[in-house]
Amino acid sequence: MATPVVFRSPASAPGDRGRRLGAAFPERIRHAADFYDRLFAASGIAPRDAAALALEAFDHVAAWSPAQAEEMEGIARGSGLPLGRIAALNARTEILGRFGEQHPECSTLVHLPADGAPPATAQTWDWHDGMRDGWFVWSVEHPGGRTVHMVTEYGIVGKIGVNSDGLGLHFNILGHTADRTAPAAGPWVPVHVAARHVLDTCTTVAEAAELAASIPVAASGSFTLAGHTRGRADAEAVELSPAGAVRHRPRADGHLVRTNHFVDPGLAGGEAFGAADPGTYQRMKVLRERTAEAGPADRADLLDALACHPEHGAEVCCHAAPEAELGKRWETLATVVLDVARGSLAAHAGGPCTRHPGSWAEAR
Repeated sequence: MATPVVFRSPASAPGDRGRRLGAAFPERIRHAADFYDRLFAASGIAPRDAAALALEAFDHVAAWSPAQAEEMEGIARGSGLPLGRIAALNARTEILGRFGEQHPECSTLVHLPADGAPPATAQTWDWHDGMRDGWFVWSVEHPGGRTVHMVTEYGIVGKIGVNSDGLGLHFNILGHTADRTAPAAGPWVPVHVAARHVLDTCTTVAEAAELAASIPVAASGSFTLAGHTRGRADAEAVELSPAGAVRHRPRADGHLVRTNHFVDPGLAGGEAFGAADPGTYQRMKVLRERTAEAGPADRADLLDALACHPEHGAEVCCHAAPEAELGKRWETLATVVLDVARGSLAAHAGGPCTRHPGSWAEAR
């Protein structure tokens, strides 16, 4: 696989930033939109349902975070796509969770050293192989001086990332039975937009966790936060769902492991992913064992733990089955590490088993 594309947006108004991104990658954004149209159809989602939920999501974003809505409008203008298709990209998790079928994806590891040194972090991003070329590294400079580096999909405003204040965010999708129903009342925010907003506005793990736990969502997810701010290291995970939010601290040995199911017993009562595919439990079990054996860990140790295949006990590093039908071809599209002390990010195209020193794209 090629080294990931890195694109930097200089400080500007959100609409201008989005327009420049859209104009730089119109074909890649169109490819992403076309892929999700096909995936929605393969999942049995009626186009009218996807379009209606996408526009509903955009209206909520405009009310909750006008800057994100302006950026999405700019992406639409720059790429020449209708706003509804950009909105559908940013609400793709909510559309699949409400009307279609989600699958487990992603494994995240964070180690918080006992001596206060910066946390080590790493994750796999597992998704459909049709999006193998559908993601990039995006660096966004803000007028106030903060810079946010992200791994995200073309046309989607956020996902995994780190900001220049020393806050990092890893992203795992979860599934809850409440994802299938519309929120009872009030606005809700797509989880990808929520992740970006946390990175745009927060400085510390505690601040980010408090904000994340307060965000009304219509689909479930886990934000694993790591930070090193003013010489203090911290880490925490927040499980989000329409049924509520719960925060989790690292284990006594400093490790924090996330896959794609709820750990909180209360939220686990509505578990959707694990009920459909118990592989998420096995991935967590094996990763807990591998990190416990490793003890204090640096970036290389975490990547070694993630380079785990079925013969090692769980399919953490995924490789697609070419004969599988659309919607069933899972692959580790990206391996991402965050250096929160430097406010930088490195991404490798593919699973951790294929990484080598020259394969990483870095944003700092």
